[in-house]
Amino acid sequence: MKIKKKYPAITLAPFVRYYWYFEIEAAEIPVAQLSFPYGAFELICYLENPNHMRWTNSSYEFTEPEFFYAGQLTKPLVMTFNEPCKCAGVSLYPWAGSHLFNIPAGEFTNELVPIADLEKGNDFYGQLKLAAGEATIFTCLENYLLQKLAPKQNDPVVYALARQIIDQPTRDALNTRLSAIGLSRRRIEQRFMDTTGLSMGAFTRKVRFQKAVHLLKENNARLSFTSVGLKAGYYDQAHFISDFKEFSGMSPKYFQQQKTDLNDFLKTMVLVG
Repeated sequence: MKIKKKYPAITLAPFVRYYWYFEIEAAEIPVAQLSFPYGAFELICYLENPNHMRWTNSSYEFTEPEFFYAGQLTKPLVMTFNEPCKCAGVSLYPWAGSHLFNIPAGEFTNELVPIADLEKGNDFYGQLKLAAGEATIFTCLENYLLQKLAPKQNDPVVYALARQIIDQPTRDALNTRLSAIGLSRRRIEQRFMDTTGLSMGAFTRKVRFQKAVHLLKENNARLSFTSVGLKAGYYDQAHFISDFKEFSGMSPKYFQQQKTDLNDFLKTMVLVG
């Protein structure tokens, strides 16, 4: 499996984490991968053969759109590739979720929205399909985003809160930060939801889970699962395992045993401080 990443120009760095590209060749087919809620917002373009997707709590399988915007995901899913695939995308920070299309980010939560439904007459997908090689694809994506994001500014309150949660996803740390903001909890929560697509509580749970994924990836069995949970911000092992199963569809032990190129790639996309 071929995988590439590139970091954005400095103008886009407040909004964009990186550009990515992967390619699954015929010899690797078929590929079936139980996936988990990684990152935050993704702009995704299938240049060749979109995968089939199914939420784990549903029997309904569907083909992903060719070019779409994925909001904050909060539940596991199964991806199946039956044909060679080429896919490129952009990972955005959680505080940039509403910038691209000027729509409250909560409307994208657990949704894969075709760009054709958001921008009528958009011919950017055609331009991407004509791009030769991942370097040209990344340049096309950057030029597209510069037009849409360069004039934008992040909400400083939401940015500070989201960054605090990513750095330290615990209730006590969040409450300390909230007490220093001269706004009502209700007003802050609404701004946070409109920007990130999740409540502060749901975002904290997702970040804790992703931090645990990162620790399991880097751990190599040096830490016990109890220690991993505590370092990720959980108060006890039972809470850690329950949340982990809800987000990933499997136990931490079984998750750590999953060794595929696609799964390893997804693990690099988690939000960590």
